[in-house]
Amino acid sequence: MKIARAFFDELNEHFLRLHRAEGELYWSTHTGQSDEHEALAEASLARKMFVADAPRLTQTREHLARLQVMDQSAERDALVSGLRGWLAVFEANAIGTARAADLLSELIRTDADFFARRQAYKMGHIGSQGRREDATPAALRSNMASHPDEAARKSSHDALHGLEHWVLDNGFIDIVAKRNALARELGYRNFFEYRLKANSGITPKQLFAVFDAFEASTRDAHRQSLDRLVREHGEDALLPHNLMFRVRGNASQHDDVYFPFDKALERWAESFRRMGVSFRGARLQIDLLDRQGKFPTGFCMAPTPGYRDDRSGWIAADVRFTSTARPQQPGAGLRGLKVLFHEAGHAAHFSNVALNSPCFSHEFAPSSPALLETQAKFFDALPSDPCWLKRYATDTDGKPMPEEMIRARLEAAQTFLAYTERRDLVPTYFEWALYDMEDAERTPAAVVELARSVTKRILGIEGHTDYVLALPHPIYHDIAVYYHGYLLAKMAAAQTRAYLMRTLGHIVDNPEVGRLLARHYWAPGNSVTLDQSLLALTGEPLNVAYLAAECNRSGAQAWALALDAFKRSEHLPTPTEPLDLAASIAIVHGAQRIASNDESLPDLYAGFERWIRG
Repeated sequence: MKIARAFFDELNEHFLRLHRAEGELYWSTHTGQSDEHEALAEASLARKMFVADAPRLTQTREHLARLQVMDQSAERDALVSGLRGWLAVFEANAIGTARAADLLSELIRTDADFFARRQAYKMGHIGSQGRREDATPAALRSNMASHPDEAARKSSHDALHGLEHWVLDNGFIDIVAKRNALARELGYRNFFEYRLKANSGITPKQLFAVFDAFEASTRDAHRQSLDRLVREHGEDALLPHNLMFRVRGNASQHDDVYFPFDKALERWAESFRRMGVSFRGARLQIDLLDRQGKFPTGFCMAPTPGYRDDRSGWIAADVRFTSTARPQQPGAGLRGLKVLFHEAGHAAHFSNVALNSPCFSHEFAPSSPALLETQAKFFDALPSDPCWLKRYATDTDGKPMPEEMIRARLEAAQTFLAYTERRDLVPTYFEWALYDMEDAERTPAAVVELARSVTKRILGIEGHTDYVLALPHPIYHDIAVYYHGYLLAKMAAAQTRAYLMRTLGHIVDNPEVGRLLARHYWAPGNSVTLDQSLLALTGEPLNVAYLAAECNRSGAQAWALALDAFKRSEHLPTPTEPLDLAASIAIVHGAQRIASNDESLPDLYAGFERWIRG
């Protein structure tokens, strides 16, 4: 028992050192505060080689075999549980040959170099002030969704398409070939199959059985929404640079007044607090605004994961997360708020893993992307929930959003919900086909044509790539073959919402929600699969039908459900003191510290508001 204990403790301590070193470098480079890309590559490689170490895998199996024949006791059972967690980590990350280790090392260093060059790549467009300006990917997408001038939207489209060509012309095709070489060295057909099995524990056949069913069940609703766009705005509405504006642009211009970004922090914190979310003493560092050099999407990472050490007790997490908000851009208030809710959902997850090793509480294999993203997708839907809007969406004078506007927003979103959710199919079908191509076939022109053909098949839009190669996910090693997790997570979140509404009656400001999620989804960490966590809470494994049903509702049906939810929640008191979030929170902008809750949450809100307004 003592030898097993020493081995287990050493695994935890060694991994924590490596994870913290990598996390600190990841945060500084991906928030644009440093260019230590080579150091990050070395730190990432050190962590990967640790979890890929064959002797540690063998030793873990041997210690488990000896412990499992011993009499049960609290100490023995804790060691068995913890070592099983490590066994899953080592099995998911095993590198069996020297050549595989060399290929992985080369890929990590190539990835760091590619990221550094991509950070230096500048894009520009005609922005909201009507003049040419530098722009991040977040700004380009926001401009296409909100700018009333078609030429300005076209300039953003051209910039994103230019980024796709830059990616293909600057080494990505060679990276794909090397990823496939690594996968084949490990015994897999291609990198997609390898990464899917390692991270999600499923095969491509299993994944596409789910995705094909969802595609078929939402096809008619999607086609009807495109037909409606053409009837209302003409064939030009389906041009890539017009599509998002016609789907979303007009609505955001009318309701911006109800989503001032200076109130985003307060609305997030109060929503989570009143829903019973506790961060269990975690230190949260939050970087919310978009800027050059910052990673183009929001992300969450925990240099110190939360867990319960067998000897020293609870280890509170150190969690950092970002948004890419642009407060002055039309529609930015709501978009920034949704990203804030999304990443804070990840933070709640990482802060609440209650098992006895940090191996259960991180974003790498065997942590399933779908399980990780379910926590975020459940929360990022809240700012569009009619009950949430009724309670939280107010203008600068404190006047609530009128009910007729809530209805208009809901019905407009419902019209294009199938389109919105089907977009998440594109990156996954694209990646599968990309890795299944022969190396000689994988030319820049062929890859662009592949993206266009997938987009045409899923979305019905001609001559469009849906900017799939402007996304970071297919490009960077650690998040390649990850995007499928978002749609699976949306399915799981829809299933979770349906269960909570059926059993609790309401979700918004219900403190029981946070307690249920903590118990069933967060505490087990990666020791459970998505299906196991859903079974624990909802009583059934993942079911495509819930999200498909949401996509296929008419606007009138969606509004009828909203009215029913209003009736069930309108007489409920607003919780005032269920929790205080149990977190030490700092709002930063790069190296600049903006506000904190050192004194109180109201001080945090006030400090953030002053800074945004200034």
